[in-house]
Amino acid sequence: MAPLTASAQDAGIFANPSIGDVTESDSKKMPDKWTFDDCVNWAVENSTDVRKILLSALQADEEIGAAKDAWLPNVGFATSHSFTNYPSPDEGRSANVYGSSYGINAAWTVWEGNIRKYRLESAKIARQQQNLAGDDVVKNIKLGILQAYLNTMYAKEAVEIARQTLEVSTSQTERARRLMESGRTSKVEFAQIESQMAQDQYNLVQAEGNLASTKMTLKTILELGIDYDMQLADLSFSDSDINAILPSMTETYAAAAAWLPGIKSNDLSKEIYDNDIKIAKAGNLPTISLQGGLGSGYTSGGKSWASQMGHGFNENIGLSLSVPIYDGNATRRSVAKAKLAALEYDINKENLLNDLSQTIESLYIEAENSKARYTSGLKQLEATQLTAQLVDRQFELGYVAPLDLLTAHNNLVNAKLELLQSKFMAILANKTIGYYATTEMNLP
Repeated sequence: MAPLTASAQDAGIFANPSIGDVTESDSKKMPDKWTFDDCVNWAVENSTDVRKILLSALQADEEIGAAKDAWLPNVGFATSHSFTNYPSPDEGRSANVYGSSYGINAAWTVWEGNIRKYRLESAKIARQQQNLAGDDVVKNIKLGILQAYLNTMYAKEAVEIARQTLEVSTSQTERARRLMESGRTSKVEFAQIESQMAQDQYNLVQAEGNLASTKMTLKTILELGIDYDMQLADLSFSDSDINAILPSMTETYAAAAAWLPGIKSNDLSKEIYDNDIKIAKAGNLPTISLQGGLGSGYTSGGKSWASQMGHGFNENIGLSLSVPIYDGNATRRSVAKAKLAALEYDINKENLLNDLSQTIESLYIEAENSKARYTSGLKQLEATQLTAQLVDRQFELGYVAPLDLLTAHNNLVNAKLELLQSKFMAILANKTIGYYATTEMNLP
């Protein structure tokens, strides 16, 4: 398959596919560290969903060719051979007679209510819809990778938080052990702190498992092998990525409604429905056909084969007109069914726009909520860090109980994780909104 880029949708990759694009995929070298663009490019180049659309596009091309071929005449050669036995033939007549005929016949429909024209138009529109179906697959791939990639980055940072937390609790446990050995704290208090270290060890294992799970989701989208160890490139986000100024909700909705492949494809369906109605109405129109042929024949018992064939050679041409008078209401029913099917366009468009409206509104709500949580989370983290430092020092001096130390420890961990979650949720919402508004998607 020819190399594709992250902007594959805009490049019209489905315009001129070949059989090789469907049956072959690139064996391009995998990157050592996967960036977001690497993931998108790889998925579009190797996705079986993309190749299915390419196959459908090739089939649609054949449908266009068939619609064009309907304008061509039908030409055929026909010959017949017979042997006749007369048990009581007339005097001078052979009892056994061999006969043969040969002919080349052609027929061409001159006019049939423009059915061929409308079918060709519909076939071309259906081909455009295959392009849009491909664009829709690419859109879904991008959105799926964006979410999976950010989820993996979130899980990666969550592992680091869990690892740092375990280092802190390990240090606290060692310090509590020394205090216990010096008689400044009890075994019960030491056990409480030691149990927190065990909990943090479990949390690290759980975070690493979650990272493996998010990587598996991303690998599934990219269709990588089960035993492939995927490593992501380092990625950092600034506050501008989190607090990005977004276009208005109405602007994003209008932009998305103008370019989304599913909506554009549904608009093209209206033209197909209109053609279906015209084709159905053509059942009431006459059909004009042109026929012609060349022929000759031979019968045994007479002159030679060559002589009979030469003198019997004939040419014929004719024009026929077929006018429908009554077809048992078949045409009327066909027109009614075509008109009812056309109503599906309005229903589908309303559903598509409603779904888009809900999606856009949900994204904006998520973006605003995540930004607010991130802003408050920064303040909360600062406060919990200060509290944890004070409590840690007070515990070392013997002024607070282990329970206070553990509470401050867990509050700090929760504050870090909540801030991390709101950060990545805000970025996901912002990037998705930006994609709907501009058709562009990129990560730093």
